[in-house]
Amino acid sequence: MAKQLIGIGNNANDNTGDTLRDGGDKINDNFNELYSAVGNGVATQLSVANAGTGQVLRYDGTTFVASDYSALTSNLDVSGQSIISSSNGNIPIAPQGTGNFTVTAGSITSTFSGTDGSIDFPTLVKYKNEWANLGAAPAAATYPGYFFIVDGDDNPYVNINITAGGVGDTRATLLTEYSSIGLLSDVDVTTTAPTNNQVLKWNTSSSKWLPADDDAGLGSVNLFATVAGDTGSTTANSQSDTLTIAGGTGIETTVVGDTLTIDFNATLTTTFADLTDTNTTNIAEGNSLFYNGTQVVPAASPVIWWNLGANGSASYTFDGPGFEDSIQANKEDPVLWLHRGFTYVFDNTTNGGNHPFRIQNTQGLQGTPYTDGQSGSGSSVLYFTVPFDAPSTLYYQCTIHALMNGTINIVT
Repeated sequence: MAKQLIGIGNNANDNTGDTLRDGGDKINDNFNELYSAVGNGVATQLSVANAGTGQVLRYDGTTFVASDYSALTSNLDVSGQSIISSSNGNIPIAPQGTGNFTVTAGSITSTFSGTDGSIDFPTLVKYKNEWANLGAAPAAATYPGYFFIVDGDDNPYVNINITAGGVGDTRATLLTEYSSIGLLSDVDVTTTAPTNNQVLKWNTSSSKWLPADDDAGLGSVNLFATVAGDTGSTTANSQSDTLTIAGGTGIETTVVGDTLTIDFNATLTTTFADLTDTNTTNIAEGNSLFYNGTQVVPAASPVIWWNLGANGSASYTFDGPGFEDSIQANKEDPVLWLHRGFTYVFDNTTNGGNHPFRIQNTQGLQGTPYTDGQSGSGSSVLYFTVPFDAPSTLYYQCTIHALMNGTINIVT
């Protein structure tokens, strides 16, 4: 509603203005609008009692009262302005309890931890940390770990607690590529300056590294300390000690000028027969070689070697060519197929005299032994070269246990 004015006429009592009723009605309407705008329509909700400089009217849930602006109810937009203090005053920002203080610029948020007081700057930080003189820098005990430089000083410093020697809190000088080695506490190149080709040597009396000649006190320097061989070793025990390189069996060493030559002058083994684990006696054309458990020896025919075991006194077991992938049942007293002219080795060493192995013409413990083409022993290693006139069927039998037997089929 717009403000209503009371018509007062042109002159007093000229009967041209509002009546008393109309005037009173306008007054009521104006006050009703004010009481509705700043109150509840009956009473105002404004109180400026005890208002102070800089305070604002803040709604306390019932009335607008004079108070400090102590809490934001929405984001504060400075709109290009600054937050300043007067009379050189501070601008404290103090989160309550363990709350953090964060500053976000761009997409990076830096955090001042309210828990441990640490500051996390997850970005690059550019700062100047140079002091006018060493004494102006923060104290070592108050700011441990503080790194800084001093104007006009070529060396940086760090506040650190040194335990060695009881030094304690100190401003330690850090060395750079432009520093002198003499800045190290256990090096002294100032009392006596080094000369050309000198080295640093440990001086026990001063407990420092001092410049000295590299060969001081030596007439010569030995070029080896300790040399170890396949067996034995030697250590130089004098400045003039000599290391001798001697050849062993079949080896000869020669030194000419600066060249050491090592020659092999023994006789090499050039034939198979010269090897220590071979026996080629009576070897003939067409023979093959096989290992008999002791030596590599010739054989006139192809050789197949089977190792015999036993399943108690119930059956023989076979291992070797043809039985590698067989199930156990197929290895017990199997039917054998032997070729005429081939040599078969029955290695019964494991069983020995407990289960003597015999080849027979007929079956059973009383069967007729077949001995043609055989050598060795059925209680150790039995060699059987199948004759070309051997019967088509033979049998093998343990000479002690009747159940341990099987059939041998002879094929061409």
